[in-house]
Amino acid sequence: MLAAFCSALAVCFADSKQEEPATLKYEEPKVMTGRIYAQDCEPEKPLFNFKRVATRSGGTLEVIREYSYPDGKPAAREHVLYNGNALVSFDLEEIQLGAKGGAKIRREPQHSETGRIEFEYTKTPEPNARPKPRSEVLAPDTLIADMMGPFLGENWDRLARGEKVKCRYIVVPRRETVGFTFSKESESTWRSSEVIILRMEPSSRLLATLVKPLFFTLEKQPPHRVLQYVGRTTLKIQAGDKWKDLDAVTIFDWQ
Repeated sequence: MLAAFCSALAVCFADSKQEEPATLKYEEPKVMTGRIYAQDCEPEKPLFNFKRVATRSGGTLEVIREYSYPDGKPAAREHVLYNGNALVSFDLEEIQLGAKGGAKIRREPQHSETGRIEFEYTKTPEPNARPKPRSEVLAPDTLIADMMGPFLGENWDRLARGEKVKCRYIVVPRRETVGFTFSKESESTWRSSEVIILRMEPSSRLLATLVKPLFFTLEKQPPHRVLQYVGRTTLKIQAGDKWKDLDAVTIFDWQ
């Protein structure tokens, strides 16, 4: 009797393990690096370096994305948590500014696509500073930078045909999501590889006057990896005693 029970229990555990996907959507690459260069100039020396490290424990995936100066000094850090393929939280440290904030996803029920996004952000490094909260309804196809590659891969056929694809993008310093539209810009060759260049621009005409279009260079052959990204970054650049938004060229190193 006991042997039969143990045997059934073993089968149950085996089935539960089989249900867990071999690879989560945002798990790969487990380690990835990149370099960030000034825009409109010949890349010689990077302004910043980038590193992504993904660590999985069961169905939970933790991603650390770090931006650093060439001498190794940290400039910004992003901490992402997924439950399976669903975003749970995104925390941003703007080390350059001493600012920090985050966005937490509250789903009802837990694994549904409906729920709310709870934001908080503070501009000052003061220990007693209270972050300003805000929340909004979770919309379909709400993304952060770490989710961009798989999202574009999933919509590859539509984009390659010339269709437009929309998303909402989490902007922690603004404590809100912003609508963006992807469209095919052109086809080209990049470092001997056939590529498609995608254009990402704000869906709002008003915001489009403030934020320049962003461009993603993806390899034409599967798995359609993002090779290069041109446009607004997480980082800032110092001009005198002020910090300005940085539009730059990010080149990813695929091993």
